[in-house]
Amino acid sequence: MGLFDFFKKKNTGIEAAKFNSEQFQNEICALAMWKLEENNGNPNIAIEQLKEVGLNDEQIQLVLKRANQIIQFQKQSNSNQIGIPDNVFKSDKFQKEILDNSFELYFKSKHNYEIVEQDLTKQGLNNYQIQEILAKLKMRINEMVDSFQSELDSGVISGIKVIPNTEHTKDNVDTDQVDQYIGFGAYQMDRGDLDNALELFDKAIELDKNATLAYANKGTLYAKKDDKNKALEFYNKALEIEPNHVQILETKMNLLFEILNESNEKELIDTVKRILSNNPIHPNALVCIIQVYLKENDLDNALISVKKLFANFHTENVAVQFLLDIFHKLSNERALNEFVVFKNEINNDASYQLDYCKGLYLMDMGDYENSISTFEELNKEQEFSWNYYQIAILKNFQKKTDECLSFLKKTFELEPGLKEDAKQLPYLENLFADRTFIEITK
Repeated sequence: MGLFDFFKKKNTGIEAAKFNSEQFQNEICALAMWKLEENNGNPNIAIEQLKEVGLNDEQIQLVLKRANQIIQFQKQSNSNQIGIPDNVFKSDKFQKEILDNSFELYFKSKHNYEIVEQDLTKQGLNNYQIQEILAKLKMRINEMVDSFQSELDSGVISGIKVIPNTEHTKDNVDTDQVDQYIGFGAYQMDRGDLDNALELFDKAIELDKNATLAYANKGTLYAKKDDKNKALEFYNKALEIEPNHVQILETKMNLLFEILNESNEKELIDTVKRILSNNPIHPNALVCIIQVYLKENDLDNALISVKKLFANFHTENVAVQFLLDIFHKLSNERALNEFVVFKNEINNDASYQLDYCKGLYLMDMGDYENSISTFEELNKEQEFSWNYYQIAILKNFQKKTDECLSFLKKTFELEPGLKEDAKQLPYLENLFADRTFIEITK
């Protein structure tokens, strides 16, 4: 989502496709919940805010209904989510500090709400508190939209060009004004006006020679111009001011990886290691360093890194794939031992996923019976459609067609959406003309 994409004011209801999208529903419900809680359940203020956003009466009622349902659910579930003590969380001082920090992080992370949400989680907020802060943050961003529109209407902004104010000098502006130039520059860069964006970033630097994000955004701008060397120059300038700025380090890492060659490989590794020194479980840095270790055939360090990645991001496909890739490079004896050792080092959710990976590993190794046993044990712990799906595939490998079809039927009962996958899966190609298979995949 770009800087000024949130909550555009409209005179009619929000277009249905946007209104029904998961992203918009999450954001609009967070806003409604915040206003309902702030006013002890009285919907009047929430209704006014929703009208300001552009919802019609029918859409407002749908949002209020969903918001109230979520509030009731969260009140029940929050008994297990301590979060920040209520008296501290609702204090003016805490609210100002947490919102200001989130606002700053939003810009530092190139307008990424997910990074803000991750940061709030690390600070100990529960889900309900996080959604309230995110709603307030998005309202502040919306106010910037209004400010932008006002400057457009007043002529300060000519057409779609943002004209720097010649009266703004480093002696008569504050950090908010510098941030505005950076924000408007980022907006112009997002919409493709790179010349105007560069002018605004340069103005921010003129006002504050230590404007880290202005240099970083100039780096991104030159990357868009495909001038990679110039982009690195400005990323490095930003990092001279804030050497441990993780988001800028990550952006630099991504660029170095994109243009990876022998001359910059050391710089890439140094950048990745600096990221990991600040955040040892940074997912993109772990992914990058794993690839470097694999290239060097350094399996021991690759294994250490993939364990960190999987322990914290086991639901992500990249974590699963890297784990399997590395375990396949180990001897069979060592791989099976690592599954046992690693399982004792991670939480229950990750442990369940690790056993699922073990089942896949055994399948790839041709050990069908032990693979089936692994998936069966997982189903005893917690039924999962994909466990049955893998067993069905394994039974088909063993040419046990009736058993295969039986497990497929169970799979589709739990997850009907897998029917389409099954009809295209090469492992089941021999069944495509089978009458029972055709019937159960309808």
